[in-house]
Amino acid sequence: MLSATQGEVAPLETALTDFGHLAHDGGPSHGAARWWERRKGRLDGMEIVLATTGVGKVNAAAATALALSAVRPRYLVLVGIGGAYPGAGLEIGDVALANSETQVDSGVGYGPAWEGLDAIGFPLLETDPPSYNRLWFDQRFVTRLGHELGVAVAPFATSDSVTADDAHAKWLARRHGVAIESMEGGAVAQVALAFGVPLVQLRGVSNAVGVRDKTQWHVKTAVTNACAVAKRALPLLAAA
Repeated sequence: MLSATQGEVAPLETALTDFGHLAHDGGPSHGAARWWERRKGRLDGMEIVLATTGVGKVNAAAATALALSAVRPRYLVLVGIGGAYPGAGLEIGDVALANSETQVDSGVGYGPAWEGLDAIGFPLLETDPPSYNRLWFDQRFVTRLGHELGVAVAPFATSDSVTADDAHAKWLARRHGVAIESMEGGAVAQVALAFGVPLVQLRGVSNAVGVRDKTQWHVKTAVTNACAVAKRALPLLAAA
């Protein structure tokens, strides 16, 4: 199980029994940042490994690759918070499950002149057909899981920077048809697909995309709700 920050998975971590830390197994050790640490424990009889990636695509990709090189789970679960784009139909505190991930700032240009990676011919993954900005997950699987969990199943987006205004948020939502914004999901998805490990990404809505007034953000509610859904998802994944 992954999270960008330790706080985003804290409710699950405190519920673990037989808690401990895993060795780095060749990863960074001396002077390494806190997020490289991997923790383990048991939750309702299931063995769980937690890893915190750090914020942003580079941190997320590197930490995910290190984690999957050391531990090969049946499913990789990414838990965190995200912003809801205008028109997504999601409220603060809602939890959504990703059915795809789109890199909204990888390509050429900015705003209305933006073109995706297909414009320069460099895909994210050499799949057949090639995967450019959008990475799709197993639609039947995520639809069934979303139904069992009672959460929205929606297209997610990843950006290197948090969208800072309502106008750009609306443009991104229209241009890419996305519902949830984060800074890590696409990178984790790309590494998970490369390793052949199915990804389940659950995010609680903490804010509206484009709203920078932190007094209007509800991080604690989003974290609590996302972790609660993730806890319910684990036995379903174990039985799948």
